[in-house]
Amino acid sequence: MSELRFTKMHGAGNDFIMIEDMESSFAESPALISRLCEFHRGIGADGIILLRPSGEYDFNMRYFNSDGSEAEMCGNGARCTAMFALKSGIAGNKMTFGTGAGPVSAEVEGTQVRIGLEPVHGLRLGISLPGGLEAGFVVSGVPHAALITVDARSWDRERFVDTARAVRNHPEFGKAGTNVNLVSVSDGDLVYRTYERGVEEETLACGTGALGVSVILAHLGLVSSPVRCETSGGDILETEFELTDDGARDCHLSGPAVAAFNGTADLSTYL
Repeated sequence: MSELRFTKMHGAGNDFIMIEDMESSFAESPALISRLCEFHRGIGADGIILLRPSGEYDFNMRYFNSDGSEAEMCGNGARCTAMFALKSGIAGNKMTFGTGAGPVSAEVEGTQVRIGLEPVHGLRLGISLPGGLEAGFVVSGVPHAALITVDARSWDRERFVDTARAVRNHPEFGKAGTNVNLVSVSDGDLVYRTYERGVEEETLACGTGALGVSVILAHLGLVSSPVRCETSGGDILETEFELTDDGARDCHLSGPAVAAFNGTADLSTYL
């Protein structure tokens, strides 16, 4: 593949380079992926998503962070994947596709996509961290820690990013680390911000983060399903789930998935 055809999409501001790769010809080079995702010298995105063939589902979704590392799953990316698959003729408006975190079911209605996700598990509450911080933790496709505060909007970016970087690599969360969310409750809704590992920065939204913090706060009795979640970019995602001792089951995530533009890139300029 010398010329890359792509669609730039975003789910609540979480943006992706979407690639139809049913012939599995895209080279999975971390260096190439990071250069394509670079905003000033590349296309610019939080990550790259490949749609690959599957013998079991409608197709497989492969997700790569902007640093070139592969992640098991991305909630907003999965919603964009469903919309992209529909518009590309790969699947109908109802579909099931494979991910590294298990199969995802999806239904597209207009600009909105509702996806069904694997159970949330690994719940831990009251994790003590340096600086007097306390976190909750779950795996909602990928690991997420939640720091509860009175007003998540009031933290300036530098304070949040510095705090999140320290938590992201804390030994409490193992070698793989964790995504870090700052969350507060406002009139029964969640307001949350996410620092994503692999992007190593605050992003405008995170779908698995919305589900993860919803489940953590529901276990604390602060919210109940369904939960409206306001993202850093001001969009609304909705989560639905049934609590279990270890997390939650029957998990769903709903929100927008929008195509920004189509384009081509000469890959030789990125090598």
